[in-house]
Amino acid sequence: RQAGPLGPAVWAGIAGVAGMALVQSMTFSFLERVGADRGFGLAAVTGVLVALGIVNLCPAALAAVLERRWPAHRVVRVGPVIQAALAATIMSATSFAPYALAASMFAAVMIFTHTFAFGLLARLDPSGRALAATPAMMMTGAAVGPILGGTLVKSLGYGSLAVASVLIAVLAAACFSRIPPTAAQPALHPVPA
Repeated sequence: RQAGPLGPAVWAGIAGVAGMALVQSMTFSFLERVGADRGFGLAAVTGVLVALGIVNLCPAALAAVLERRWPAHRVVRVGPVIQAALAATIMSATSFAPYALAASMFAAVMIFTHTFAFGLLARLDPSGRALAATPAMMMTGAAVGPILGGTLVKSLGYGSLAVASVLIAVLAAACFSRIPPTAAQPALHPVPA
């Protein structure tokens, strides 16, 4: 039996994940550069990158623990907004503390949110085709992000990345809002013996 076409909620979820991947790539491409250009110093920026790596050890495990406690449809709607707020802070911070805090948490938001998003997509599309497109969702952002980010920074400065992040986050959150809350409930089927 052949699976039918993917529904609009699945495509909306795919677009939401791709939008978050775009913001992730666009911002992360300039994370070190904006810190250096603001005069924070190589050692301080390197320390932020080390902290980012340590913080990134936690979000996937935390998402797995919270998946049955937090409504997935709300997490995926809020995730892009938090991601954009952190991106805006990174690109507009003139002092080190806000930059360091936002930068160290930035990637963790994507990891945490897309864990919930992929759970939603798996429930919406039991055939697995949507999840098989995960590399395409992520690589769309990875391919377009540096080009878009570089063009914006060269033309309009770092602040333009903050504005672009907010606009893309609004679109991603709108896409995620197309996923019905009923699809967000984890399946509680008994495991066959």
